[in-house]
Amino acid sequence: MEETEEFRQMKISPDNWKKIQKFSQEEALDFSECLAALMVEYDFSLDRKINFSSGRLKRNLSLYQEKKPDAFKDLAAAYKKIIWDLVYFPVAAPSGEEEFFFENGYGTPRHYGGKRTHEGIDIFGKKDESGYYPVISISAGVVEQVGWLPLGGYRVGIRSPEGCYFYYAHLSSYGKNFRVGDRIYPGEFLGLMGDTGYGPEGTSGCFPVHLHLGIYIEDRNKEEMSINPYSLLVLLENQIQQYQY
Repeated sequence: MEETEEFRQMKISPDNWKKIQKFSQEEALDFSECLAALMVEYDFSLDRKINFSSGRLKRNLSLYQEKKPDAFKDLAAAYKKIIWDLVYFPVAAPSGEEEFFFENGYGTPRHYGGKRTHEGIDIFGKKDESGYYPVISISAGVVEQVGWLPLGGYRVGIRSPEGCYFYYAHLSSYGKNFRVGDRIYPGEFLGLMGDTGYGPEGTSGCFPVHLHLGIYIEDRNKEEMSINPYSLLVLLENQIQQYQY
């Protein structure tokens, strides 16, 4: 169930997120299980107004846990991997006045390097200047990948404590000399937004300045599976930090 396209789209509005969060806290229930139950009930689309019923949710939780315990446990665990470690929006504002914008471009066609689809969301700043906007870590974690990729330019990949992999690409430079195994704290300065990639190391200027954010979790076969970051970025828009460097 957690490997379907509907699951990977991760459709949830900020209002519904807050409702589920409030309910789970008041009832001392696991947020990930409440989210999983509602996603199943509403065909994995919580990005619209729903008729939230605490009584029905409790009954559904009991039903799923009784009738399909393993499948429901796996689904709730997958959601926990994605959401549990979220803290900050991945781009900070140097002066507090900059605006960021992004669209739901997940799954759109890409052609460099062969026919493929876009496995993330691109975040742009009001100022189209490489090396201006600080990129910060959404979560705590450990560096798993760092360095040049033809598709991603200078990039860093961080695995969060719950197992979600955050991929930050097209950096103009790094915040420091990161190494695989380095521990990262939420909000740590990773580097500066740029336009690197689409060629040998050092290539830049092939597209507008932006941050490509990818989010991945392991599927049942231990393969990385992309998750649409769009709704999660909308949720984190109220966690844009100011950053001095």
